[in-house]
Amino acid sequence: MSGIERRKFIGLGLTSLAAAMALGSTQAGRMLGGRAIASTQEIELTISDAIVEMVDLAPVYMWTFADAAGPSLPGPVLYATEGDTIELSITNALDEPHAFAVAGTGIMVGPISPGAQIQVSFEAPAPGTYIYLDPLAAPLNRIMGLHGVLVVLPADGPSPYASPPPALSALFSDLGTTGHFPGEPWSVERTRIWHIHTVDPRWNARIEAGQLVNPAQMAADFLPQYFLLNGQSGFFASHHPDTTPVGRIGQPHLIRIVNTGLASHSLHIHGNHVFVTAQNGVLSDNVPFVDSWQCGPLDRVDWLLPYLRPPDICGPEGRPLNVAMREELNYRDKNGLYQSPIEYPMHCHMEPSQTAAGGNYPGGLVTHWAITGDLDGTPFPNQLDQ
Repeated sequence: MSGIERRKFIGLGLTSLAAAMALGSTQAGRMLGGRAIASTQEIELTISDAIVEMVDLAPVYMWTFADAAGPSLPGPVLYATEGDTIELSITNALDEPHAFAVAGTGIMVGPISPGAQIQVSFEAPAPGTYIYLDPLAAPLNRIMGLHGVLVVLPADGPSPYASPPPALSALFSDLGTTGHFPGEPWSVERTRIWHIHTVDPRWNARIEAGQLVNPAQMAADFLPQYFLLNGQSGFFASHHPDTTPVGRIGQPHLIRIVNTGLASHSLHIHGNHVFVTAQNGVLSDNVPFVDSWQCGPLDRVDWLLPYLRPPDICGPEGRPLNVAMREELNYRDKNGLYQSPIEYPMHCHMEPSQTAAGGNYPGGLVTHWAITGDLDGTPFPNQLDQ
């Protein structure tokens, strides 16, 4: 196997969505300050390896897609706009053939021999959320860490999709313009990616030791020990700024969910229901409004989190929260901590991820979303005091 001197160490805080982005449009460019981006992208990736620190500090050997910032788990998020030309250069720094594909499309590069570099040019697929991965020896290479997300945005329009069905188009058009969706329209800056993955370190150790692994045998005897959300677990996943939606009431967020692991998950969100706007590339023509949704291996699901006033908050609905809850929002517990911003969890309802490492999600799949201010723009008291 590869020499240890080539491996990088990925700690708990490295997998930054913002640092990993390669953007392909003016619309997407607003996420990094409105820079104009050319319609042709040049992306360089290296297939390499790394030692990744898990939530319990255990080091696990992984394969990764790396860009100029180095290796990351998952791989760097790639952004493009419909019609963009993507010029992709991939170097295989590992000791066996690997490849690159965008699942659900005809885009496929490789096999790439050890030490070789390959170039390919292709047009960005239709607007949506995609998984890119190494399809060889499936599902082994994907499970070892060779996976990431490609987001394709439409050239224009108020939604993240081109030519959405009438009900979906009406949903995004109503945001910020109707009484039932007060506040602001959706904007591309209010996007989060929840990339789910599972790790059974027994198989990683065998690969690191140079043993041959039968992909079918691995899949049949896969017992996940770590449940990752954007490469992290438990507390670290819940409190990572690139993972957590944060905004005021009336600031809707789009959450793009992908599952590159081998376990199915039932993601459950508190405080608001969400609109399921797309699943596996199919746009919703009768948009479900739910608080949980199953996401199986290789599934892709888009959620719209509307940031409505949560129904479990006390006080008259016609009064602003900063007035109706002045006393409650100013309350501090015995440790002096405010009860605002208002935070609600998102967690998985599948038993394995709930009980990972002894329960209470220390190694499991969990995050949260936060309401930091009122519909009128007033920040909640603890922010006023800072």
